Amino acid sequence: MNARAASLRAVCGALALAAGALAQGDGGRSHGSGAIPADAVASVAPRRADAARANASQDPKPQPPKATDAKGQGPAAQPATPQGQEPKPTGPATPLPPVPPMAVQNPFLPFDRAKFEAACRALGATEAQLGRFGAEAADVGLARAADDLMRAVSPALAAACKRRDDGDPEAAVALAQVLADAKEPALRAHARYHLARLFVDGDEPELAIRALNDYFAQDLNVSPLDGEAAFFYAQALADVPMPEHALPRFQAFLQWFPDASERFRAAAQQRIGELSRQQESRLHELADGMQRTTRDLRKQRTGKPVQVDQEGYLEQLNQLIEEFEQRESQSSGAPSGNQPSANPANQSQLPEGESNVGELNKRPTLADRWGDMKDADREKIAAKLQKGLPPQYQKMLEEYYKKLGKGGGRK
Repeated sequence: MNARAASLRAVCGALALAAGALAQGDGGRSHGSGAIPADAVASVAPRRADAARANASQDPKPQPPKATDAKGQGPAAQPATPQGQEPKPTGPATPLPPVPPMAVQNPFLPFDRAKFEAACRALGATEAQLGRFGAEAADVGLARAADDLMRAVSPALAAACKRRDDGDPEAAVALAQVLADAKEPALRAHARYHLARLFVDGDEPELAIRALNDYFAQDLNVSPLDGEAAFFYAQALADVPMPEHALPRFQAFLQWFPDASERFRAAAQQRIGELSRQQESRLHELADGMQRTTRDLRKQRTGKPVQVDQEGYLEQLNQLIEEFEQRESQSSGAPSGNQPSANPANQSQLPEGESNVGELNKRPTLADRWGDMKDADREKIAAKLQKGLPPQYQKMLEEYYKKLGKGGGRK
């Protein structure tokens, strides 16, 4: 048996361990720490959608949804790229978020600085703050400078972002409250962007996609955060994973934002290479499916659909092993050592940026912090979900906190 077949057998063994643990469990209920060896399955996935990739600091970017007219007005559409049409995704155990079709034309307009500054004045920005915005834009870029200015004129946004940066579980509801209360489109765009970033950083790409769908439909062309939103939209799609949607959006990001930070352009190019290779390989298609299952297991989703998915992957992997063994038995001579690796880089990491450098040490997760909170504090957050939030965000956050509750608490 050659090395490739041996590797596949090891993968099957890891999945079998996880499947066995599920069979000994009790279906859909969450299990205690260590009951399900999710890490055994995690080694199968080509990359993990964890907080490492969220270390894009204050400089990120994904792609948009809905169609626009020739002037780029109206809801943003997800444009078709030169690479052609997107294949249809398959359905995993966890429902996939809706992904609007790409726009044919670039829906992003050049940043209107005068309009943005007028919006900030309406929110109470002083001339001194606007002057600092201009100086900072030349130093750290428009997106970072604009977000600093928006936080300066909106204490509620600044406080919510600080909660997020501090790993406070209340950050999500605080950002949603800013979003619900915002009358100025630019403030709404920044609040929605940070809520989506919180979901990306927290390994909830499905929720990030839903939030960014709203960003592109309602908040486009009012803030220089558009490019960062475009990058993180593509990243969230890749993290689900939905590579057939992520690939054209990374490509469009490079085409539409030629002046974006080189950190994000380099990361987009790397992801394009990975996703292109994966689409050419049946093994990578299986790896994408197993990555979804791995994410489900990490979040204590252990119901019947996840178990069925695992059984299907094991059957397909066994078929691949048999094919490799047949080829080996029919082949005379050792296989070439110059074949491309079946496992691309585990994940694309952006180069270090301003805000998240040094986060390699083990830190408590949001789920840990949620589990460590007093019942009374969790009840206060639950009560806030019922006060003035748009129905779709109330539902989104109920889902988010329910997931936190399944994996939280340090022992």
